[in-house]
Amino acid sequence: MTDQPTAVDLDSADLAWGEHQIAGAEKPAGIVMLRANPEQGTRTVIVRFPDGWTRDAVGHQPAGEEMVVLDGALSISGLTCGAGQALVVEPKATRAATSTLDGTRAVVWFSGAGGGWADGEAADAGSTELLTVDAALSRGPRDGLVGSLAARDDVAGAVFGTDVEIVWPGARRWAFVPAGTATPDVTGLAIIHTF
Repeated sequence: MTDQPTAVDLDSADLAWGEHQIAGAEKPAGIVMLRANPEQGTRTVIVRFPDGWTRDAVGHQPAGEEMVVLDGALSISGLTCGAGQALVVEPKATRAATSTLDGTRAVVWFSGAGGGWADGEAADAGSTELLTVDAALSRGPRDGLVGSLAARDDVAGAVFGTDVEIVWPGARRWAFVPAGTATPDVTGLAIIHTF
């Protein structure tokens, strides 16, 4: 077993923020790359939306997206995801009437290549779903999304048989934990993304 990984403080002043122009929006968002795996086509980022951020465009993109809101709320296609919720957006799902509350920040997992925004609805549009972030959270395998999502409150020191990323929303921590490695000693409800 290797050394226990360090959990990243999602509120740290040392995070390396950059800007990202989200397709269809006028204002860029702040972004921190937490992890990318080109072989799997996955990226994990923290997104900080500027106050008053909106995207009026209606369209879709080939990548799937899953997010856990840390602060504020994001509305998309008639759903609003706030703290204590997760949003699952399948590839090619219609994205419309998108906006955020002031101060919105989220951890986002992307499955698939970035870019590729297309206006309008796709003929084979995926779905968009809100999940409650509690111990019953479970998103099993789905076409176009890598791995699965689950939640539990007893992961400190746990060892998984596959690579995982873990977000502790209450503790505001994130960690990548390779297979066979003990999870950092962070307490509280944890959202586990398998790969």
